[in-house]
Amino acid sequence: MFFGDGGKKDLEIANLKKRVAELEATKANDDAVIDEINDVLIKMEKGLFDYNVKQNGSNPKINQISQNLNRALDTNAKLAQRTIDTLIEYGKANFEYEVSTDGLSGKFGSALLGVRAVGSSISELLALLDTTSINLNAEMIELANASSSLADASNEQATSLEQTSAALEQVTSTINNTNERTAQMSQLSHDVSDSVVKGQELATNTYGAMDGINSEVSTISDAISVIDQISFQTNILSLNAAVEAATAGEAGKGFAVVAQEVRNLASRSADAANEIKEIVQKAQEKANSGKKIAQNMIDGYTTLNATIEKQISLISDVSSSSNEQKQAIQQINDAVTQLDHATQQNSAAASQISTQSQNIQKLSQHLVDVVDHTTYVKKAKEQICDVDMMFRLNELKLDHIKFKDTNLGKLNDKESFKVATDHECNLGKWIDDQERSGKEFSKNANWSKLKEVHAKVHGGVQSMVDANAQGNSTQVSQDSIEIDKAISEVFWTIQQVKRDNCHN
Repeated sequence: MFFGDGGKKDLEIANLKKRVAELEATKANDDAVIDEINDVLIKMEKGLFDYNVKQNGSNPKINQISQNLNRALDTNAKLAQRTIDTLIEYGKANFEYEVSTDGLSGKFGSALLGVRAVGSSISELLALLDTTSINLNAEMIELANASSSLADASNEQATSLEQTSAALEQVTSTINNTNERTAQMSQLSHDVSDSVVKGQELATNTYGAMDGINSEVSTISDAISVIDQISFQTNILSLNAAVEAATAGEAGKGFAVVAQEVRNLASRSADAANEIKEIVQKAQEKANSGKKIAQNMIDGYTTLNATIEKQISLISDVSSSSNEQKQAIQQINDAVTQLDHATQQNSAAASQISTQSQNIQKLSQHLVDVVDHTTYVKKAKEQICDVDMMFRLNELKLDHIKFKDTNLGKLNDKESFKVATDHECNLGKWIDDQERSGKEFSKNANWSKLKEVHAKVHGGVQSMVDANAQGNSTQVSQDSIEIDKAISEVFWTIQQVKRDNCHN
């Protein structure tokens, strides 16, 4: 069919309108997809990862964006669900729950690794609590029993000390009485000593008097001897006179009578002298006997005085000892009083300790019960011998989540930069220190594995930074997964280092 110019224009207009209609339909379809993408992104911003883009657009790039968004939502939803499942199990006190680390990357990877690290740390804390609470409970049971026994013993001791204190008071009273009587005995001994001295003086005077009497008697005896001689001479003279009177005859008769009388007088004088002599001898014997008795008295008084002096000395010693004993008993009494007071306080303290021990024992049993209601990785008991090392390594391993996230936070600048090497971070410095110290756990295969995966973390972050600067998104994604895998392995090898340390 032939068309003129007007017909040709109409056809072009019709085609143009059709094209516009198609474009408008395509735009409307793409706009609908974009609106759905925006809606999903708004929900994603609120943490809702269960939505996805269902429509397909006319523009392949929009469809590619939709597909990438859906994959991202699916991945993040799964990672979020893993995190939620893990937290729910932890919330149920099931810290033995196995956390899958497959395909971890980015912030969610860091979050899940961090959550798993928290579970490991809690398992270690529960292992510590379990071990400690069991030991504490056993010790507290013994302590409670010992405290109860101590309280009973303290009460018995307090009672015994009260009885001892009463007995000491009686002993003190007895010693005081003894001390007073000893003083009285000492005074009586001094009085006796004075009497002995006086008696000794009287005996000495008696001895002197007897000696004087003996001397006088000896003088009398001498005088009697003279009288006796005179009587003898007189008798001889009277005999001579009688002889001469007889010779004289009648003239001498009167003289003979006188001579006879003289002789009789001489005879009586001799007899009297003999009697006096006998008396004087007896008196002299008595005087000598008195002297001996006086001497014996003097000797006896001397011995008695010496004995009394010893007795006074002994009484003085007894009195001094009694005073010292009194002071000692008083000190003992004071000490017993203080000890009694202290024992009363100890008894009260022991009773309080016993009560507190029983309360603490209940608390320790409560801890045991708490741990019994939890589930944790029992292998953690093998890595808690060195608590300082445990907390230090937990801190060092978590540093690598921060290390990764800090460096990934700079990727939006699309610039390359140098990250810290595996010898420059705190864990790397710690690793080097242990090797220099020659620690036994730094000489096995696990240690070599730790160094290897630790180096992978730092090398992987550096590779991601470089790939991001070059615009190599595929490499960035691959590195992100490898980094989290290496961090996970760092965590496991560090746990093994703790166990190796405890086994050495």
